[in-house]
Amino acid sequence: PTDCDRATIIPLMDKALSPYVKGGGAKKYEAELKKMYGMEEDISSQAGGFASMTQDALTVLNDVPFSIPPYFAILGRAIVTLEGIALTGNEDYGIIMESYPYIA
Repeated sequence: PTDCDRATIIPLMDKALSPYVKGGGAKKYEAELKKMYGMEEDISSQAGGFASMTQDALTVLNDVPFSIPPYFAILGRAIVTLEGIALTGNEDYGIIMESYPYIA
């Protein structure tokens, strides 16, 4: 929408969606998030990364008014299920990039 704070929303959406678009499912998404937030093996970096991730989530919840329509949530669940099935055959599969030519 034209009345939204794009300067706040765009970086947060980029952080949330960029790792997912790369494909590979939840395991690779988690690895990308850990890399993005600097969460290495030691506990202090994990705590700092978790604090940064929590701050981003709070920014979204408090500063960006949004809601997810029920039909969108159901569609998202179906897509994630299909991607999960595809990941059993190809662990690098990414449904977003595979379906992009058909929905763009």
